[in-house]
Amino acid sequence: MSRKKIITELTENNIIQILTDNKGKILNHKQIFSKLNEENQPLNAESLLPILYKLAENGSIEKRDSYKFYKLMAPKVLQGTIDISKSGRVFLRVEDKEEDYQVEFSSIKLLPFDYVEVEIVKQGNKNPKANVLKLLKHSDKTYTGILVHKNNQWYIEPDNVRFQMPFMTRPLDFFKPGYKVAFNILEWRNESKLPKASVSELLGKPGEHKTEMHSILTEFGLPEAFDAEVQKFSDGISETITAKDIEGREDFRKVLTFTIDPETAKDFDDAISYQTLTNGNFEVGVHIADVSHYVKPGTILDQEALKRATSVYLVDRVVPMLPFKLSDVICSLVPHQDRLTFSAIFEITPSFAIDKIRFAKTIIYSDKRFSYEEAQKILDDGEGMHYKELLHLNTFAKFLAKRRFENGAINFESNEFKFVLDENFKPVTMQLKLRQDTNKLIEELMLLANKSVAEFVEKMKPKKPFIFRTHDEPSDTKLQDLKRFVAKFGYTLNIDNEKSLRKSMNEISAAVEGKPEQDVVRTMCIRSMAKAVYTPNKPSHFGLDFLYYSHFTSPIRRYPDVIAHRLLYGYLHNQTMEQICNWNMSQLDAACKQSSKMEQQASDAERASIKYKQAEWMESKIGQQFEGVISGLTDWGMFVEIKEYKCEGLIRLNTISDDHYTYDAHLMVIMGSRFFKQFKMGDVVQVIVAASNKISRTIDLKLVSNERPTRHQKNDRATKRRR
Repeated sequence: MSRKKIITELTENNIIQILTDNKGKILNHKQIFSKLNEENQPLNAESLLPILYKLAENGSIEKRDSYKFYKLMAPKVLQGTIDISKSGRVFLRVEDKEEDYQVEFSSIKLLPFDYVEVEIVKQGNKNPKANVLKLLKHSDKTYTGILVHKNNQWYIEPDNVRFQMPFMTRPLDFFKPGYKVAFNILEWRNESKLPKASVSELLGKPGEHKTEMHSILTEFGLPEAFDAEVQKFSDGISETITAKDIEGREDFRKVLTFTIDPETAKDFDDAISYQTLTNGNFEVGVHIADVSHYVKPGTILDQEALKRATSVYLVDRVVPMLPFKLSDVICSLVPHQDRLTFSAIFEITPSFAIDKIRFAKTIIYSDKRFSYEEAQKILDDGEGMHYKELLHLNTFAKFLAKRRFENGAINFESNEFKFVLDENFKPVTMQLKLRQDTNKLIEELMLLANKSVAEFVEKMKPKKPFIFRTHDEPSDTKLQDLKRFVAKFGYTLNIDNEKSLRKSMNEISAAVEGKPEQDVVRTMCIRSMAKAVYTPNKPSHFGLDFLYYSHFTSPIRRYPDVIAHRLLYGYLHNQTMEQICNWNMSQLDAACKQSSKMEQQASDAERASIKYKQAEWMESKIGQQFEGVISGLTDWGMFVEIKEYKCEGLIRLNTISDDHYTYDAHLMVIMGSRFFKQFKMGDVVQVIVAASNKISRTIDLKLVSNERPTRHQKNDRATKRRR
């Protein structure tokens, strides 16, 4: 984005704000010019007219005649969900709006996740505010908490810290004080009393592995077992592939085909075929499990798959999107079995130019199931089963990756650890997850298939509805914040345009390699990004720098891929979306939103399970000293990531005894009020593990170096401050 474009956008935003503040009053171009901030003013009022005409044309403002403009007032009433911070501040979250509204006033006692109607009292990008008009409903989510019996009354102490009070509940036969339960909110009618809740399930004794994992699934609304009706439907699907099933499919059973997956994988979405052609080219087939052949639109199995929308990966288990018979048997591309697939097939020249692409329903026979490690060893040794084919595919994948990054894709690789659990699910060790060439080989081929499918459908005439995996450019606000943050480490973020931004981010990622600030800078870069979501409206992906991108390659574990399969196959046979699955655009949009929501919940649940095991792991490290990197700053403390285990803990400011420390949000530092000692993100510190609580999934740390400055240091700092 050029500087001129940024200034123009700031001027446009300033104009919209001026007309909004005037609450529908008509202003001419000279009046608007006089109200503009000086830094956003063009040379004269007449120079403003092209910008005003553009805003009127795109509907941002209204035009009365050639020189008069106004802004239709936005609806004053909105509906959204209440969020309450740890400090007690109340916010309103509105779907499809990036900024939250701060709640200024409410005559109603509010609980987190309440759905309310509000009146907007301040618009704009900075600190928008609202007043609550009425409660529409309490959240229907299920929560978890601990049972407490006191003064002949049962209470639930919620696990979620956003609830800053207990709930009253009626006793049930299975109640046990101190045990964890699942509950739902009933009401909060009498403000002088506590809110009421009903208990739906006894989860078990807090701290036990089974209890805590069940609690995480409950907390994030992720059902583990399938209903009997869904299970029965799944069990009724035949494993036999008939002649009718094969009819119309391309037969790849005699073409070399294999899978490469993690050693512990149980289901196999994708397989790769390889063959040389008589014209000197070679052909690569990306074969994906044909889930849509078995999961038909509108069936009870399809409804359940949409409801779950994704498989969930906790540290000790997979909660599948589809029942076991489908996910691990019928659809899984296991070796030495015929399997039905939907394939993207690429004909590639010796110089790695893609000559032809086609999409077809196929049948395959996987000759070999490689683990990543096994295939990597063959590449490293230069010999072994299918070495020649693996080497050629790896060379092709490296070519694709090189071209992708040269074109501007953002590269933020980070180290990840996994737990090794014993038979009682106790963590016995942590292992680094290695990303080797074979991991990247499969990743590049999947990216190629996903991109090619989206490209093919988007260019169809007439235009067809489709599901895309989209990733927006970061907002200007987040980019400015990130630019300010990386500058503190001596790095420059170029935000002139998208190409410069991507190039700059990759340069920073390379520059921080091996430095103390490596992980924190990369993490902040990732956090500045918009969230990737599913949508029918925008085919581009900023992070990958693809104009067209979808998800096609994992239908066993992702519902969006099932949608993509159905639509692509139907379009290849000249059908409409309504004929394919009896959907209209609003139903497609709803499925996209459901998929995005469940993906986020699954990701949150996975993180919660990791934090639980990290806290359990660190219980045996209490009193030990470690080196860490400051990874986050808040009003009440600083988060430190322990280098050795990638576990994050909190140093509370009130435990640092050499001074009184506060957080300066503008400078992004924790600073002492007397001696002005500073802590910033990326600083290396020595810490002692003070406590670890696996039930709350928290680790408390204490700073080791806690010495007061010498008199000379005090005087020197005081002099600097006066200057």
